[in-house]
Amino acid sequence: MKLNKIAVFALSGLLLAGTAMAQEEAAEESDRPAWLPSLELSLDHTSRYMSEGNVGNPDPINTLSLTAEWGITDNFAFHIGGVSIIDETNACDHDDNVEEWDWLAGITFGLPGGIEVNIDYIYYNYPWDEHKHNVDTKEYEIDVTATELPLSPGIVFVHDFENDVIKANVNVTYEQELSFISDKLGFECPVELWVGNHQYTGSTSHTAVYSVCVQPTLNFAITENISIGTYLQMGWALDSRVRRDWKEDENNCAFNICWGLNLTATF
Repeated sequence: MKLNKIAVFALSGLLLAGTAMAQEEAAEESDRPAWLPSLELSLDHTSRYMSEGNVGNPDPINTLSLTAEWGITDNFAFHIGGVSIIDETNACDHDDNVEEWDWLAGITFGLPGGIEVNIDYIYYNYPWDEHKHNVDTKEYEIDVTATELPLSPGIVFVHDFENDVIKANVNVTYEQELSFISDKLGFECPVELWVGNHQYTGSTSHTAVYSVCVQPTLNFAITENISIGTYLQMGWALDSRVRRDWKEDENNCAFNICWGLNLTATF
């Protein structure tokens, strides 16, 4: 990583931390106005770009995301957000430029029994597509999680309605406080099993249970509002044809792995 990139990322982190601490102090002095949303700002540096176990960009990326949420009632909220993914190399001819913008809007609500439902509309935009090859996609995502059950099992359904692409995952998350080391240190490990009807994983276009993804993560709470973390992303190709496609791609193999660093603030 170039020194100027390290400096920009470090400065962004300091500004993020300072903003969150200022918001925390302000919140202690007065109640939050009803119209003011809660915000989550996150910075990630990842050794390469992986999605559902598949490597899309073999070199480092930086990701900046911001989400604003309004709690309409105790059991219903509306949110909007954006994600910027910046290519740190020239691997995909996007050197130091944004290779992807993600825009989303959605709602979250609770059901009896500790069931949490999240519904999002997401627009994926790729600025590098100067010739407009119609690679932008629009999709909706439904995420249902049983928050009161062990491992918080859930299912995510995704439909790209323009290209008639359907995929889904079933998932669980293991969480453990590491208080024997520090009260501020925690470990979590989400596991996702993906099934789909199209080529999100390569040239395969048949319906298949195509990958399993695991992300062991260590998080350290600097304050109530700020945390830093480090993680591994690991993905295995399960279906034989998907595995063959991954192996034939110079950026992939049957098992892919990358590492990442994260800084998150809520205010």
